[in-house]
Amino acid sequence: MGLMARGDSARKVARAARVGSSGGGGGERRRVGFPVAMAVVVILGVLLVGWARSNREATSAPRLGDHWHSVYEIYSCVGQGSYIYRPKIVVERDPDGIHTHGDGLIHIHPFNSSATGKRAQLGTFFEAFGGYITDSAVKLDTGEVIEEGYDCGGQPAVLTVARFDAQDRSRDPQIYTEGLADIRFLKNLEAFTIAFIPAGETPPVPRPERYTFLEAVDPRALVSDVPVLDLPTTTSG
Repeated sequence: MGLMARGDSARKVARAARVGSSGGGGGERRRVGFPVAMAVVVILGVLLVGWARSNREATSAPRLGDHWHSVYEIYSCVGQGSYIYRPKIVVERDPDGIHTHGDGLIHIHPFNSSATGKRAQLGTFFEAFGGYITDSAVKLDTGEVIEEGYDCGGQPAVLTVARFDAQDRSRDPQIYTEGLADIRFLKNLEAFTIAFIPAGETPPVPRPERYTFLEAVDPRALVSDVPVLDLPTTTSG
């Protein structure tokens, strides 16, 4: 009996050793596997966040099919503290879907992705009619270039853009003196005054008649027209 007991005991110890050895290996594998699994989760999380961000930016407003309208004015000092409102832009050329119809409004209804989301910018509007806006100058559809720095009642004129809410004209505007070409159109029914005024002054709210045009626009007009392209004229021989 004693020999058998000792034999059974020996086999039990050996079996326990084998189990312990096996369990230890599993623990080691778990210790190695856990960091790997966490790394995979982190990588997948980063990829998912990146995809969601790029997808959100690609589909951010204005989108294809949106049809927004904003009022604009170009206002400039003409010396000795006198100011004038510049005429409306009349060139309707537009390759991307941000343009005017000579009505004092910016029509924002993208034809392609070049005018959607973050690319729907004030600079896109100016480029459409052959002009430009920088942080110091604008070029109008007439070809006239207005540059800041000229005398305005004893002070240098500074190019300043004000964004107003056309639905709540009593709200204080957002004022910009930098990154002017990159100012985004954020929603329907905004208003912008692009002004050459002394530093620290606030551009005026657009004139009431501009809002009259805005109110006359059909708010249900959601389908974009065919874009007017500036194509070279060809003649047949």
